Amino acid sequence: MNETIQSILESGWNYRSARVLQVAGRLGIFETLCGGPLAATELAARCGARPAMLDKLLIACCALGLLIKDRDRYANSQIAETCLIPGRELYQGDMIAHAAHQWGFWTNLEDEIRLEPAPPADPQARHRDFILAMHNITLAGRGKAIVEKADLSGRRQLFDAGGGPGTYSILFCRRWPDLKAILFDLPETLVIAREILAREGLSDRICTRPGSWDTHDFGCGNDVVLLSNVLHGPASQPAMKLRKAYDSLVAGGMLLIQDFLLNDEKTGPLIPALFNVMVGAFSRSELLGHVDQAGFRDAAVLLELPEPGATWFVATKP
Repeated sequence: MNETIQSILESGWNYRSARVLQVAGRLGIFETLCGGPLAATELAARCGARPAMLDKLLIACCALGLLIKDRDRYANSQIAETCLIPGRELYQGDMIAHAAHQWGFWTNLEDEIRLEPAPPADPQARHRDFILAMHNITLAGRGKAIVEKADLSGRRQLFDAGGGPGTYSILFCRRWPDLKAILFDLPETLVIAREILAREGLSDRICTRPGSWDTHDFGCGNDVVLLSNVLHGPASQPAMKLRKAYDSLVAGGMLLIQDFLLNDEKTGPLIPALFNVMVGAFSRSELLGHVDQAGFRDAAVLLELPEPGATWFVATKP
């Protein structure tokens, strides 16, 4: 990925890291752990926090180098012991608390700058921004990387489940001239996708199918099913999506998965850990377990993208 683009994207994640530090300090996590390692459930009880959400915050703290995890117990890192315990010579908690008090100003910065208050958020515009953001990030390097790595020779039909703007389908179809694709997503998303497909001149090879994976299947006769960033932790219903993918594939069909994945220790990487706080994320072994349970074979890592912390898996339907 281009270094300039990478720098811009990192700026978009930095505020999340700052907020993790502020909230952890406000909850008294580092001070509580000063007495020794604790499990997330015990730490939650002492800090007055919801265990499941606190555990996500603790994983992010590990990824930031503030905590150390040993099995199910968390402890302060050396930097936390030095700088985040009240009374220590180099304590910086008051400065972090001061920065947290300024959060509201930065949240409302646009209104501070404008002569008139900013117009209220338009839900349709917000959705469009999200879908086009997925288009942006794919074209910034992720798409090129996987298209060069995945061998789709001999494949005829790709099913892009929850494919958003259809960028991966576009790139795969360009790379493999005999490939056609079905872009499956909600109707309001496909309105945006059709604009992009028309602009790219691929409306004849990539058709759109409106629907919801909650109520619709993935069709049949697929040589490849693509599940890109739709398996975000347990709440994303992985068993259901993988079952529908399996049922739609021909024998020998390929499953391609991309997602933010934590390491098996659940201590990082940073971007998946931050994403996990807001949405959810599996560890690598957890996701592979779901793929195996769905009946797929030969699941393996195809590509790791360190910049966004995303991993691509490939598996086969027997």
